[in-house]
Amino acid sequence: MEEFAKKIRKLRMSRNMSQKDLADLLNVDRTTVAGWETKDRMPDVFLLIRIADIFDTTLDELVGRE
Repeated sequence: MEEFAKKIRKLRMSRNMSQKDLADLLNVDRTTVAGWETKDRMPDVFLLIRIADIFDTTLDELVGRE
C-alpha cells in the first residue's frame, strides 16, 4: 500500500490537483483521499479503475506492480 500512497500523491500533485479536486471527481470525501495518501486506506477496485482513468495510467502502474 505504501507504493500506492506515494504514487497517487505524486500523480495528483503533478496535475496541480488538490485532495478535494480528486475527491470531487471520484464522488468521495477529501478525507478519503487523505487516507489513501497516508497509507492506511486503499480504494476499492472500482475506484482504482476510475483513478487510473483520471491519471491516464494502468492499474499495474498505479499500484506499483511490475
